[in-house]
Parts: sequence; C-alpha cells; structure tokens
Amino acid sequence: MKKSLKRLSTVLMSICLIVLAVCPAFAQVSETAVSCQEDLAALERDIPVITVNGFGASIYKGLSTPSEEDDIQIWGPQSEVIVQAVALYGPQLAVWLATENYDKAADALCKALVPVFEEIACDENGVPNPDTGIKTVNTVEARDAYGFENRYSFTYDWRLDMHTISAQLDEYVKAIMEVTGSDKVAITAMSMGNCVFTTYLYEEYYSNPDYNTDEGHIDAGMFIAGAMNGVPACGETFSGNISVDSTSLMRFLSEKMIGETVLQAVYYALESMYAVGVLEPVMNYANMLTDVLIDKLIDEGMLKTLATVPGFYAMMAPDEYEACCELMFATEENRAKFAGLIEKNDYYHDNVQANNVAIIQKMLDDGINVGIFAEYGYTMAPVTPENDRLSDTVITTAEESFGATCSEVDGTLGEDYVQAVECPCGLNHVSADLQIDASTCAFPDITWFGKYMNHTDSRDLLKNLVDLIMYGDEQVTIATYTEYPQFLTNTGTELIPLTEDNAVQPQPFEQLTLVSRITAFIKQIISVITALVGTFK
Repeated sequence: MKKSLKRLSTVLMSICLIVLAVCPAFAQVSETAVSCQEDLAALERDIPVITVNGFGASIYKGLSTPSEEDDIQIWGPQSEVIVQAVALYGPQLAVWLATENYDKAADALCKALVPVFEEIACDENGVPNPDTGIKTVNTVEARDAYGFENRYSFTYDWRLDMHTISAQLDEYVKAIMEVTGSDKVAITAMSMGNCVFTTYLYEEYYSNPDYNTDEGHIDAGMFIAGAMNGVPACGETFSGNISVDSTSLMRFLSEKMIGETVLQAVYYALESMYAVGVLEPVMNYANMLTDVLIDKLIDEGMLKTLATVPGFYAMMAPDEYEACCELMFATEENRAKFAGLIEKNDYYHDNVQANNVAIIQKMLDDGINVGIFAEYGYTMAPVTPENDRLSDTVITTAEESFGATCSEVDGTLGEDYVQAVECPCGLNHVSADLQIDASTCAFPDITWFGKYMNHTDSRDLLKNLVDLIMYGDEQVTIATYTEYPQFLTNTGTELIPLTEDNAVQPQPFEQLTLVSRITAFIKQIISVITALVGTFK
C-alpha cells in the first residue's frame, strides 16, 4: 500500500497532539462525514488481512501418535465425562451438603472437577502435556483477493502463555508474507486474540529497536471485542470474587432461553419462582457455599486443572490478576512450586498489558491505521458481584473500549447526563440510547460501538468498516463516514447508525418479566372497569 502522503500527515498530527493534549487520544480534525460508498469502491485491497482468533479452539489428546483414530477431544468438556463425574460424586456431594459437612463436600466437588478438566491442565511451568493440543491447521496459501472477507485466520492453543503464542503468530505472519509476496500485512484480532495481538505488537514493534516504521510490515490493526483489558467473568471468578443474584441470573437466562420453545417454557417456570421470591434464598445459599468451599477448591481442584493454564491469566484486568495471585499462590510453597507459571503470567501483565494504551498510541503516531470496536446490549455471565455491567455477554463494554463510561445493562446514564470529557474534536460521544459515554475512552475518536452485538456473533457485518480502516490512505475516525458514526446497531443483517429514532430505551428487568406484564395488564383492566363503573353511577 502506498502511504507516502500518510507519513507527512502523521507529522502534522503529532503537532496537533502537543497542542491539544487534553484529548485522551489524538485530536480529531474537524471534518464533515460523507458516504463511504465511493471510497469503498475505490479501495485497493492490496495486502493480506490476518485475523487472530479468540479463545476456545478444541483441544485433543493422542496427538503424539501418527494415527488420528486415537485422538480424543478433551476441550470443550465432553458430555459423557461430565455425566460420569456427576454420577460418581453427585450423590456424595448432596449428602455432605445436606449434613453441612462442607469439608467433605469440597472433597467430593474436587473429585468431580478434576476428571473433567485435568487433561487440559499444564505443568507447574504452564506447559501443556505434549500429547495434547489443537488440530487446526492455519492455512498458508496465495489468494486472488484480499480484504477482511478473504482474511487469513490464525488459531492457536489458547492454554499457552502469550509470549509463546506471539512467536507462533510471528511465524505465521512471515509465512503469509512469503507466500503472497506482500511486504506488509493488516492484522485484526477477536476476543482473546487481542491479548495475543498486543503481545505481538509489544515484542515485534513497540519494544523492538530494529523495527523501521517506514519499512515495517505492520500496516494496520483492529481490535474487536478485545479481552486485552480483562474479562471479569474470568478474572473475578479466579480471584474468588464470585457472586450470583437472582435478578442477574434471570436477566441472563431471558437472553439465552426466550425464543426456544422448550427452553422458553423452562424459563417462564423459573421466572415464576423468581417472582415469588423462591430463587433468592437459593442464590444466597450458593454464594455461601462458594465462600466456605473456595480454599479447598483452589488447592485440590483449580491448581490441578484450570489454574495451571497461562491463557486464563492473560484475560484478567491488573487488579483481578493481583487478587488472583494472592488467592491461588497465597503460600510460599505454592509460589515456589508454580514459579515458572507465575513468571510467564507476570511477563504479560508487566510488559504487555501495562503498555496497551502506549502501544496503540505509538501506532497512531507512526501513521499505522487503527480501529477499536466494542460491543454491547447484553447481560454478562452472572458470576460476579457486579452482574449488571453492560457487555456482549462475555466481556464488558468498558474493557473492550478502553474505558467507556457505561450505564447498567438495563439502565441509562440519565436524561440530564453531561458528557464527561469535552474533546477538542467537538463531537458528542454519548450514545442516543444514553447507555454509553465514549468521551472517557483512551481513544474516543477511533472507537466504535455495536449495539446488540453478541460476543459469539459473526463479525462479517464489520467487513466494510474494517476494510475502510485497514486500507484507507488516512486514519478513519468516527466522523469520517455517515454510515459509520461512533454508535451502530445490529438489525440482524447489517449495522446501521444508532439514532434517536431507532434507539430503544432499556427498561429495568423487573418491569419486563411475564409476571410483571400480566400484573400490569390486570391493573389496567381493573382501572378500565373501575372507570366504566364510575360512568354509570
């Protein structure tokens, strides 16, 4: 891609940065948004796009033998393994809980947990069993066309530490450049892939004294629904900060179960229990059990399974990681035993995550096109004390966006809310539904938000926006194109601007339950009848 003019504009932008340093990112040049159609048609998609995928690739054992017949999937957990563990230890657990013998209950729970997860565990240094791994082969081939729609896909063993995966990504990038003959690539990342991408940027670009920006191979980068600033459902649960409340649980289940005939019937049965207050004591009991069982679960369960996996620690915010280490490695014995694992985790948090903002700022200063895309509109997994945070069901919108101010998932910032930071760009960074103030983001002018974007949704809806950012001769901002302002909403088939006309004001969950709607309807009927009776008196 030819970007000689872009280097000159970068120098001018750097001058603006000094003059307008009060803006959290870079000062957006005042511009009038235009349609993207002409620029989209004229784009030269002349370099390959590589996407770093997220967490969850299937893990297998039996890979040390040439035959695939003995390969057995060990992640995601197989239903027969879970059923067997429940059958063996479920009755014991029930007895010990009923008799309030919590020490033996913890033993039974650990015995059930370990068989399900032990085969994906790593050793004390965070290294998986060499007989296990992924079977995905990352394609290396020349293609007739590039762009996000024709992107190359990098999948990895998510259990590994970020430095090791970054080195694998580097090999893949070089292989793609060799087979395509391109001297540059554009890289996008999804979810946990952002932890890998930021590590790659830190090692190959940000801290690499030999990297020449003018001749360097990183041409553009996009961070989509990123886990690089932490995933509370991971970090808070690993640090023992676990809490479930009935409202958050029902709100979460309503998003998952309504629309499926059988599941919907189950949901309404649970909602009836919620309405009469039956669920809350159950949640309180579950939270109590967590408190009394947690210590033994860590030593006899977690540190033999999931807590040995470096990949999980990468998806923790700094405070969550610190709290997790204090809990998991509280004893001198555990700190010594898992010193290798801790060293790998510390490397990521102390060097990469601590410099996330600085890495992106350097990219902007060097004229590398950047985009950040955050998602919202859904309830996060209800396992933390703050289950009402706005999210895409997995990662909170605040983390994905590098610091947006967000309302509760079923609330707003308020009719009288005033934007927190008046950026020199002069733009309004508050969403039409009053749920997000993007002015507090580290990079408000290059951060987009997609409402009703679930974490597991296809990102193909983003292909035009990604291509415009990746291949543009200048940095695209939220004010560049009329089709892509800061806030977008997913119609199911396309992303369109979120406006006052199509913005749906959220309602508190308690007002949306079937029971509450029926109650409100009955009250309306009574009111009408009362009014009619009054007219005939």
